[in-house]
Order: sequence, then structure tokens, then C-alpha cells
Amino acid sequence: MYLEKIRIDNFRNYTSAEVELSPRLNILWGKNGQGKTNFLEAVAFLTLGRSFRTRRDEELIKDAAEGFYLKGEFTEDGEDLTLEVGNDLNRVLVKINGVAYKSKRELFGRVRTVIFTPDDLQIVKGGPEKRREFLDLYLAQAYPAYREVYLRFYRALYQRNALLKRLKEGARNLNQLEIWSQRIVEEGSRVILYRQQALAEISPWLNQYHRAMSNQQESLRCIYRSPGEAAQEPDLKQIEDGFCRALHRRADEELRRGYTLVGPHRDEMQILLNDRWELRVYGSQGQQRTAALALKLAMVDLIEKTQGTAPLLLLDDVFSEFDDSRKQELLQLLTVGTQTLISTTELKEEIAFEGPRKTFKVEKGVISSA
Repeated sequence: MYLEKIRIDNFRNYTSAEVELSPRLNILWGKNGQGKTNFLEAVAFLTLGRSFRTRRDEELIKDAAEGFYLKGEFTEDGEDLTLEVGNDLNRVLVKINGVAYKSKRELFGRVRTVIFTPDDLQIVKGGPEKRREFLDLYLAQAYPAYREVYLRFYRALYQRNALLKRLKEGARNLNQLEIWSQRIVEEGSRVILYRQQALAEISPWLNQYHRAMSNQQESLRCIYRSPGEAAQEPDLKQIEDGFCRALHRRADEELRRGYTLVGPHRDEMQILLNDRWELRVYGSQGQQRTAALALKLAMVDLIEKTQGTAPLLLLDDVFSEFDDSRKQELLQLLTVGTQTLISTTELKEEIAFEGPRKTFKVEKGVISSA
């Protein structure tokens, strides 16, 4: 699936734009603050139903405008898909192939998208919640069933936390606690299993990308850490047993605190450099950035393998810390068949790329062929 054409009205600093894209490589070139990231954000909003920069749609509306509108025309193997989304005075518009829907959530998963931005450094150097968010976003695209399991777990977790709060305040509904404990074990263990399986699946790709971008000097590995002490080889029954044991160990503490202390909402993805150093603590910013990019490229491969088609790949300011030879090497790493949009402040024509390619100049919210 690739994006043939996008229309942007009153989105960020764009008044109106209509752009036809290459099915492979698209380079957005211009100075900082001209609208390159805004363009990538518009593509991401169309395909994910949300921005990667803000939770408030009102911030996406151009100054003095009453709303924004986006329309994307996609195609794959002769089948066309049209996505439309907009916000007009807090009224949300969502259409898929001309059919209206009530929620932006309906856009998610229609066209799978992987995004890399400078803020993704936080996947490596930030807290565990950043790594869980990373896993949840891309596993929901690689495995559609994961999203439903994940939502069921969090609904059960909400109910269990509400009950623990009441128990802390003096209620005596211990039988209800057992019911909700069983629910979070059932659904949470499936979340953990998906995460473990995904990390095992991407492991060779992840190391391959990281070694290529580090001149074959460094290796990279991810380990899933859970208090449930699950088995090294993903196994649902053993995960459930470990989850139950961990809940039992911390039962008194949960009653004192009034919330759930064990589960996939508290787990960690540890990133190791050269199978020894925890990158979050010991890695340089350059090493952390390279690892974050390798993680995103590995997710491209995972989605392509599970869904049979490559996702869109959006790379914002990805070249800023690479010299020309490394930039060319990165371009060659991109998965064959992946439509890629790259923003950059420097346009180097000598960077070779085999395949269809378009270059656009972005200046003050106006995009034109370069």
C-alpha cells in the first residue's frame, strides 16, 4: 500500500496543498520551520488517526482557520483506498472510501505506518513507559488482534485499580478482587506473549540494521523484563503462572497502595549494546539515536512479514547526524517495496538511490517539486 496523492487544507502552516508522491522514495527539503515535519504529521494523522506531536486536534488548525481537512488516495495491486479526516469547530469528519464514520479510531490499521522523529531518542533514553508505548503502537499494526487484547487488559486493569482503591478505603470486596485479578492475568499474559514473540521476531533484523549503521562495530539486543519471571521462550501457560505468582507476592502492598503493581503496564524492554551495556544508561546520544532508528526499521520488516505488505515509512530529520556515506548506506537499508518520506535540511544530489524518487522543496508552508 502506498500513498499516491495527498490533499492538505489549513493544517499547521499549510493553507492548501496537493501533492503526488513517488511509490518509493520522497525527499522533503527545506530550512527548519518551513513545514517539512508538518507534512509528515499530516500523513501520519491520516493513517493513524492521531498526531505524533500533540493530543489536541485544535493545535493542528492553521491560525485564523475554522478547521483542517486531509485527504489521502492510496493504492495497492490495483485496489484503491481513500481516507479523509478533518476537524471543523470540534466536529470530526472521518470518511473511508466515501463512507462516513464517527471516530478517528476507524482510520487505524487501514494503512500501516512507521514513523521516526528526533523525539524517538526517548524510546531508548526515556522511562519504561516510552518503550511500552513503542511496542503497543507497532504491535497493534503488525498483529491486529493485539489491539483488542491490549484494550481488554486495560479495561480490566481500570476496574481492578478502582476496586483496590475502594479496598484501601475500607471496603471488603475481596471476592471481586479475585475475579478482576483473574481477568488481568488472562488478558495481560496475552499482551506479554505478543510482546515477547515480537521481540524474538525482530531480533535478527534489529541487530542487522544497528550493525550496518555502526560500521559493523556494535550489536544490539532487546530483552523483555517482567516481574512475572516468564520463561525465556514465549509460553502462555508459564507467563500466566509467573503473573499469578507475582500478584500473590505483592498482594499486601497493592492493598496498601490501592493500585495494581504487576503486569504489562509496568514491564520493561531492556536495550543492550554489545550484549553487555544497557544503552539507556551507558550509550552516547548518537548510539541511542541509531538504536531507535534500528528499532523502527525492524518494525517495518515485522509489519511487512505479518501483513504481507510494507508500511509507509516516515523519517523526520533522520540524516542530521550522518555523513554522506552513512546517508547513502541508510537509503540502501530501506526495505524493498517500502514507500519512504524523508525530511532533511540539506539536499545532496549525489546520494544515489535505485528506484523511483521525487524531491520536494518546502518553504513557508508551500511544497513544490525541487
